[in-house]
Amino acid sequence: MPKTRSEDTLILFALTPGITSMTPVYNALTLLGNLKKDGDPSSRFNIIFFQEDGPNYLENFTLNAEYIIMALKSLEPVIVKGNVGGGIFLGISIIIDVFKKVSEKSFRLIILTDSGTPKIAKLYMPILETMIDQIKGMPFFIDIVRIDVEDQEEDTKMMRLAALCNGSINRINDIYSLPPILEILALKRKITEENITNRNHFAIPIENQQFYINLADVPQELKKPETCSICFKKDYNAMVKCPNCGVVTHKICWAQWAEDSSIGISHIFRCHNCYYLIKMEKKFIEKVKLAKSVKEAKILPQKDISDIKEYLEGLETEGGPNIVHIHDPMGIPAEEFIEEELITQEKNSHHPIASENEEEIKFILCPHCFKMITNQYKRCPNCHKNLR
Repeated sequence: MPKTRSEDTLILFALTPGITSMTPVYNALTLLGNLKKDGDPSSRFNIIFFQEDGPNYLENFTLNAEYIIMALKSLEPVIVKGNVGGGIFLGISIIIDVFKKVSEKSFRLIILTDSGTPKIAKLYMPILETMIDQIKGMPFFIDIVRIDVEDQEEDTKMMRLAALCNGSINRINDIYSLPPILEILALKRKITEENITNRNHFAIPIENQQFYINLADVPQELKKPETCSICFKKDYNAMVKCPNCGVVTHKICWAQWAEDSSIGISHIFRCHNCYYLIKMEKKFIEKVKLAKSVKEAKILPQKDISDIKEYLEGLETEGGPNIVHIHDPMGIPAEEFIEEELITQEKNSHHPIASENEEEIKFILCPHCFKMITNQYKRCPNCHKNLR
């Protein structure tokens, strides 16, 4: 049977001041928040909206949907029409960061657009499609609301993006028809059985596995005896520490824990204390799994949904999350972006540029750090790893 998970919902506010009235939007978003909290108290929220020089968002997802309304109201005078392409790029980046830290979540991106919303540049479509394809198994869904828009070409682009992650497009004639649509979108998305293995892990395609491997962090090795948080023994056996919360375990105990807490890749798993994404050597994990002489560690049970809610409440900050403002990641015209990238590359002699005639210039994601660059790089300017 299809299953559901606790959801984090990110609203991409790409509506246009002067075209769409804000008051009905506030009412509709309040309804959405109330319905989702009634359905699952562990539901969390965030919002992306734009001012002239770039987008704003909350530094953390919040259990209190009122904070997204407060963020909009506090900056309402400077809000401008939203760049959907840049918003999707930023939204996925935010969700990737959350996925590293929190488990047992689905992610929803609800995009609100109207007739004044700028079109997504065709040049950016391949990079957005690649990003969506990489994270759809988290799982991730896009739902788009088009308010009084007649633009078949743009509809086609948005349908392509939504279809990649089993999302939906909803068309309405005016802003006052938004509440019934959000009432439907407040329902949790179903996760189909073909997306889940028989161990309740998500089935991650081989071609996407490197993405998740790169997201995970390696635990720090310790050279002194400490008490293991899994088997509770203190000895000189190999000990490691979570890079996020600092909890200490035997390396071998975590290897056994990984079998029940992996994300669908045997050596990529969640810390038993803080849910952070960890990776260990695949060969070591497999050796521990197969070795008959290894003593069975005390394996901790997976936390249930009430534990997750308590954990999420612990992440809430007093007074709510701060608003973060950044430059639009897709706000630079394509020609300027490419020229800027090439100038930067020329200044770094250890990052040689490919021949101009070698291939057509395209946007790509670095497979190691996922920075958006052009295919003229031989080495990523951000993480310095080879691309070819």
